[in-house]
This record gives sequence, structure tokens and C-alpha cells, in this order.
Amino acid sequence: MAEQKRFVLYEYLLFFWKKKIFFIIIPLIFMLLGFGGSYLVPKEGKYVGTSTVFTGSVKLKALTNPTNIDAEFGKDVHGVIDSYVSSESYIKIKIYDDNKERLEKDLQKMTSGVEEALIENYNLRYKKTEEGIEETQAKLDAMNNVLSSASKKIESKDLTIDETARITSLLEWTEVEASTALASIQKMNTDLAFFEKPSIVKQDINTVDTYKKELTLAGLLLGIFATFLILMLWKYIIEARRYYQHD
Repeated sequence: MAEQKRFVLYEYLLFFWKKKIFFIIIPLIFMLLGFGGSYLVPKEGKYVGTSTVFTGSVKLKALTNPTNIDAEFGKDVHGVIDSYVSSESYIKIKIYDDNKERLEKDLQKMTSGVEEALIENYNLRYKKTEEGIEETQAKLDAMNNVLSSASKKIESKDLTIDETARITSLLEWTEVEASTALASIQKMNTDLAFFEKPSIVKQDINTVDTYKKELTLAGLLLGIFATFLILMLWKYIIEARRYYQHD
């Protein structure tokens, strides 16, 4: 009995060698099943158009929310739309359709529409910031004039004590406001320097991936594993029948 147990592995290897044809037949069958299964993978269309739009400094929810994007810019799209916005400020649009030419037009139209809306908002914010700088600069210039005039009056020493006190108070208030205005101008100039303009990063059309290679390879690996199991069970049944026939 000990002798038989010692050579069990050899017996199995010998059995596998005799049945080696099954290591071709069974994995081949599983490969064909995997390849055929790839045609059963659900898909929205034969082609998929993908585009990526950089939102830049635009953070307006109406332009960076997937639901709003689909509703506003995907009105006339014939295929199935799948869009989302990443945390890195990129709008990614996917459109599935069976008609490649129609898909190209829809993708171009939707992507361009999103980009134009983003740039319009960007230009508006840029212009408003520039106008804000100009307005604040005008106020700062006026306050500097007030400071200059008030300082000259105090230096003239022709004022009464009450007038001097009022002008001194005005100087202090104007200096604080001028300092605040200058800080505001500097901040807005910094904002302008770091304004990022929206743009289209990429845009392409591809056939929808049905994972033929992946499913075929998975079928091959599963087929090899199944072959070992089948042959081991086959060998086990043969040995069991032989044992009970001698019992």
C-alpha cells in the first residue's frame, strides 16, 4: 500500500500524458466559448466617440455638472451619451452610436458647444476681473489725491485744532481704505495671472471594445484548469471502479 501511494503522482502524470490530446481539445473549446461570449457583451453601439475638455478656471456648476452637460449640449445627439467630470477639472464625454459619420458630427458639435460655453464664461470672468481692477485703481487714485491734499493742509499749519483733528481722522481712514484697495488690486492681478483658459484636450472615434482578447485568454486559462480537473476526476473514477471490482 505504501508503494502505491509513493508513485501516485507518477501515475497521474502518466495518465495525463496518455490523454494529452485533451489539453488541446478542452482549452480550445473554452477559447471558442470565450471568443463567442465576447459577442454577447452588451454594448450601446458599434462605435464610441470620446472627447476630453479642460474646464480651466471655470467652476460654474451649470457647465461642470454631467447632468446639465448632457441636457444642455446633448439635445440633438442621436447616440447614447455618457459623460462625467473628474476632480482634475476635465469633462470627459462618450457617445455610442452605430453610424460612424453621424457620431463624428455629434461628438464634434457637443464638444465644441461645451468648449464655447466654458470659454464664454472664462472671458466674462476675466473681463469682470479686469473691470474690477480698473474701478479699484480709480478709487485708489482718488484716495491718494485725498491723502496728498490732506497732508499739505496739515503741513500748512493754517488749520484750527478741530480742523486738524478732522483731517487727521480722515487721513487715517483713507490710509486704511487705500491699503485695502491696493491689496484687492494685487489679489485680482494674481487671479488674472493664474486664470486657465478652457480647451479641448483630445477627440477621437473608436470601435467599441468587446474584450475578445481578454475573454479568449480567460477561456484558455479556464480550459487548462478544467482539463486538469476533468482528467483527475477521470483517473479517480477509474481507480475507484478498479478498487471496488477487486473488493
